[in-house]
Order: sequence, then structure tokens, then C-alpha cells
Amino acid sequence: MNHFERIDSSISLVKECIKSNREDSYKNIASDFLPIGPTGPEKQKLDWTRVHQALIEDIFQLTIDDRDRETLREEIIASFSNSRDTREDVDIIDELYLSSNAINSITPLAYLVSNQETLSARTKTMINVFQGLINSPLIIEPRRSGNNPLESLLIEKIHLLCKFKPFKEKRNTYLPFLADVFSSDLKTLCKNPSYFLSELEGFLNVYSFIYLTQLTIHLCIPDNRYKTPSAKTLYFILETERASRERHECNQYGYDYLFSKTRGMALSLFPYLGYFSRISDMPSWEITANYNDGFIHKISEFNQELANLFGEEYQYDNSLQGALNKGAALQKQIFENSTRKDANKKVVDIFEKTFAAGFITDRKVAGKYFVLNANTLLLLTNLVIGGADEDKLLIDDVIEGFKQRGIWLDIKSKKALLKFYENVGNIEKLSDSGDAVYVKTTI
Repeated sequence: MNHFERIDSSISLVKECIKSNREDSYKNIASDFLPIGPTGPEKQKLDWTRVHQALIEDIFQLTIDDRDRETLREEIIASFSNSRDTREDVDIIDELYLSSNAINSITPLAYLVSNQETLSARTKTMINVFQGLINSPLIIEPRRSGNNPLESLLIEKIHLLCKFKPFKEKRNTYLPFLADVFSSDLKTLCKNPSYFLSELEGFLNVYSFIYLTQLTIHLCIPDNRYKTPSAKTLYFILETERASRERHECNQYGYDYLFSKTRGMALSLFPYLGYFSRISDMPSWEITANYNDGFIHKISEFNQELANLFGEEYQYDNSLQGALNKGAALQKQIFENSTRKDANKKVVDIFEKTFAAGFITDRKVAGKYFVLNANTLLLLTNLVIGGADEDKLLIDDVIEGFKQRGIWLDIKSKKALLKFYENVGNIEKLSDSGDAVYVKTTI
């Protein structure tokens, strides 16, 4: 479907809703880029196992077809039982690795197995989000050796069951800058298979959170939404720090910036994204880059029909961005003035209480803040340093690497970060004055 067909289809839908007097038939569709829907957490059905599977397929360009865990176990046992060299080891291999999830700790290829369940809409979107963040084939060969001969035999057998899966070239992401660092960080992780396996879940948690926060800041601020995305300001504190209302940057551009009940931008994400999804399958910044003023009358027609459907006022705007902004504001107003407000609240709650849960700390009187715990700090540090193909970097360069990933620190947090590194023991000072402080990788 091309982009004119999408908006024409949206106009026809709204006209049909008006004709049948059914405003509830107009759905806010944001699933192209948002892995959260307007239902309770029990109905979100985001299957992270399938997300892991899709990611591993992309990284190594391999598939194990539709085998589930039990099918894989039976095939490996049968193969080892029929070999003179391995038949005596079958029971040990089964007990240690195949009859438990221990196999996941020795090779990423174990994630290729499928649970055979039908993919939910949220799972499909989450897979599309991460696939969109891999902007080109990574060309990585999975390690075939294990920590002992049994592991090596098992890994080699799984590899023999795999088939080549071509990289899907057409990728679509809202945040190209994030795709650059995500792809780089994946390559860094894959350099050390053991570290990759131990940090995979945490890595995806970090990036799903960063993706949603940066998407929100980009889309919900008019000055941002029509420019090529770049990492935007979002402040964090360290979990070991004290917090106070005097931390201006952390309070102005931290938790409340997104989740305040009165000014939080997360309240606008679902309706805004839904509006732009009705206009085009392009991100908002690509719409204005690819269309001229001739597209305005289509947008204005859609806006006017939408206003008619919900009994709202709409005034024509003769600029492309102006028409888009008025339409987005209209869509948000519809959510504020109807039962759709509850649906939007569910989206924000899932965003905050699921995707952002591990990155929020409540400091009572001082308020809530975005926070980095020790595990996340070390993971980010190792990714930044490893991505530079170094074993150490100046601390200012490490902090700059954090910013490239959408994580800002104020002066107090920078001092706390230096203290954290000193406690970990991964810094190197080249002078007594402390002017040149290097941070070393912990991998």
C-alpha cells in the first residue's frame, strides 16, 4: 500500500463511521511502531521468547525451522545415541542441558527453537521494532566450541540442524540514530559469546526502554517530529545517589518529563502515533521530507472528517506541518474528551509499569527519577568501550557514549559515576590531578 492509499483509506473509514453514526468504529492504530496496546497488562501477550528467537535469526542469519524445544531434544538424543562416540554421553547431555534451560547458557542458537504459538500483535510489533534497529547484516558467525567437550558436541549438533536465513533488507524504524548504536552494540556483545548470553535479556530491556522514551520525545515535541531523529535529552541518576528537588536537570528532563500526570509527554504518544499512522506508514519526519504542499488537501480532508465524526472544530492550515500538527492535536483532544482517555491511560501504565519499571526509583519527598543500577551501568560502559574497539576510554568519552544512547547525567551524577568506577576498580588515572581518567572494560 502506498502512502496516498493509506490516507485515502483513512478518509473513507471516517466517512463510513459518520454515515453509520459509529464513532467507536474509528480505532487508534499505533501498532506499526508501538508494542503496547490499549488493554490491561494481562492481555498484552508480549512473548519475549519469540522476540529472542527473531533477534538471533537476524544476528546469525540462521533458522532451525519450526522445531520446538522437545523436538530439538529428541533429534539430538537420537543422533547421539546412534553414534559410537557419543552414545554413552546421551544421559549426561540430556540431564545437564536438554531437559532444562541450561542449553540457553552455552549457545545463542538454542534461542532459535520456537514455542509454536501464534504471534500476538504486540509480539509482532516488538519483533519489528528490534528488526528495524538492525540496519544491515551483522555478518557474525556463531561460536561452535563450548566450555568442555560435551558442550562443543552439543553446539556443533545444533549448528548442523540450522539452515541459512537471508537477511530481510527492507527495514523500517522511527529512530535511525538508535539503529546505529543498537547494531554496533550487538556486534560488541557477540564478540564475547558468554557475555552475550548472560546480558541478552538485560540488553533488550535497556533498548526497549530507550526506544520508547526517545520515540516519545521525538514525536511529542513539534520541533522534533519533522527533523531527522537524534538522541534527545533525558536525565538519569545512579541508584547510589541521593536525590533532591534542587537537581534541576533531573527534575525538568527526567521522570516527570515523560510520566507526570499533568505534563508528561507519554500521555500524547499513543494518540499522536495513531494519527500519523492514519496519514502514512512513514515516520513523521519522513512525511514532510517526501511530500510537498500538494499533500495538504488530503490531510486537511482527513482532519475535517475526523472533526465532524467527533463533533470538534477544525480550521484549515495551508502549511504541511501546520495541518499535521492540527490533526495530531485534534486526535489528542478526542482522547481527552471521551472514554478513549481510559484506553490511553492503559497504554501509559504499561509503558511506565512494565517497560520503564526497572529504570524508575521513588525517592519519596524528592520525587521519582529515572535511575541506572549497577548492572545497567556496567553493561552500557562495556558496550560504549567495546564499540570503540578499545579496552579503555576517557571517562568523558564514556559519558558521551551514554548520551548517544539517550542517557544524560548531570554534574552530580558524573561525580557519582566516577566513584562507582573507583569502587568497581575499572579506572586508570594517568595523573595525580585526575585530569585524565580512563575507564576500562570489565569483560
